[in-house]
Amino acid sequence: MSKIMLVFPGQGSQYVGMMKDILSESYEAIEMVREAEEITGKPLRYVMENGPEEKLNDTTFTQPAIFVHSFVVFKLLNERYHLKFYAVAGHSLGELTALAAADVYSFEDGMKIVNKRADLMSRAKNGGMTAVIGLEKEKIEEIIKNYAGELTIANYNEPKQIVVSGSLWALEKAEKRFKEMGARRVIRLNVSGAFHSKFMFEAQKEFKSYLDNFTFNDPLVPVIPNVEARSVLFGEKLKEDLVKQLTGPVRWVDTIEYAINKLKIDTFVELGPKRVLSGLIKRINPDVTVMNVDTFEDIENFKLP
Repeated sequence: MSKIMLVFPGQGSQYVGMMKDILSESYEAIEMVREAEEITGKPLRYVMENGPEEKLNDTTFTQPAIFVHSFVVFKLLNERYHLKFYAVAGHSLGELTALAAADVYSFEDGMKIVNKRADLMSRAKNGGMTAVIGLEKEKIEEIIKNYAGELTIANYNEPKQIVVSGSLWALEKAEKRFKEMGARRVIRLNVSGAFHSKFMFEAQKEFKSYLDNFTFNDPLVPVIPNVEARSVLFGEKLKEDLVKQLTGPVRWVDTIEYAINKLKIDTFVELGPKRVLSGLIKRINPDVTVMNVDTFEDIENFKLP
């Protein structure tokens, strides 16, 4: 029998038209999106279904949109199939969805927390992020050492896909070095700030104060936070790690390897828009089973191997 872990995507997985088919088929999904709109004060359904793309790509919309899409898919799938899953994790924003799926907090509280996080992160204008593809992490680490703490690795996505975060002047210089050292692609990301770096320190302080208003329950199953890359079983520790995540790295490679080697997970089910995490997981370990559930058709046709 498969040993399943649920994984939830982060920013970058959004697309115009997301949730459209689910909302045309499920009254429960409509009610949850309505609740999300009341909490956030944002026309999420309209922007998810119709765009424009620039608005959906605005962090203040992107994060609540992906959270509600992913959690609705989780809820509908779980109600229909009574999933037996052994652990959860999420990529950056996706960690907040994973916490809701593990019953650390309610959908309502999760929506409030995501909305606050999105608004705080959207204010961070000092810095940027660059994806480096096809270059070993050791070479990237060697290059960024030369920039006096101005650059840091933000995401270890897969063995040869790493995201660097930091000041714009340092990124510009380092991007040339990445290419010279043999990177296959170097892509400046369309984000407002240097997420998962010291440049998020002010946002982190405000986020910590905001989270003090919420109780985090112990999770129903182990959660693997981005900054730990190992199981955490206590709500208060998960709250601390969620705060640390704003300035700390997303250790996705370590997270997946820990799940496979320590928790003996053999099947990963990605819940939410697109299939970004499915691709990353397959490149980390091609031997595991990976599934993605995004649309209403995916929910209807869901079948474990």
